[in-house]
Amino acid sequence: MLAKMKASAEQDIEKKTPDLKPVLITERKFSVYDKKEKDNVTVSDKSRNSITVPAKRVPPKVPQPRGSLSGMLATKKFFKRLSKKQRAASTVSVPAKQYEPTYRMEPKVHYNEKTVYDIVKELIDEKLEGMIYSKKYSGNLTKIISNQIKEKVKALHYDRYRIVCNVMLGENRGATVLATSRCAWDPKTDNFTSYSFQSKHLFCNVSVFAVYKE
Repeated sequence: MLAKMKASAEQDIEKKTPDLKPVLITERKFSVYDKKEKDNVTVSDKSRNSITVPAKRVPPKVPQPRGSLSGMLATKKFFKRLSKKQRAASTVSVPAKQYEPTYRMEPKVHYNEKTVYDIVKELIDEKLEGMIYSKKYSGNLTKIISNQIKEKVKALHYDRYRIVCNVMLGENRGATVLATSRCAWDPKTDNFTSYSFQSKHLFCNVSVFAVYKE
């Protein structure tokens, strides 16, 4: 009895439900609205996990000045301090003169020891007569005397002679002083002059060497 009731119920259900057949969709027609959405699709719509970052705009390169403002001001101040002569000397370079060799082994005018001795004696006696020794001024005084002697000897126009002047100045306390000098030179052309001065307060020894340069 139950089996007959189940079979009749299943037949009623089959009669009420229509037959479902599989439908194959081959083509989909897009509406106007669907086409607009398709055209406006972005990368973010395709893949939600990916993030699009807008590219940074690179500013145009501006040419920078080669020197800084502080450097330009320092250079301007430096050139203002220079005199006109120093500016001309720094900008204009004079080439050195080059002479051809003469192959002359002896001087035209030989060094005269007596003439130089008289010049040195006159200058030393004039400078140091009646002077009192001072540690403070003795160093500068020897430089002044040495330069003045060289200028006067060079004024004699000894051609191709190198003049070397040595001045020794000290306080006179009754002690003896021994000064010696040794040089390697040619006795035919080279020569020297020596003069010593002594007073109650100080003593001075001057040596002038004249070395001939071929």
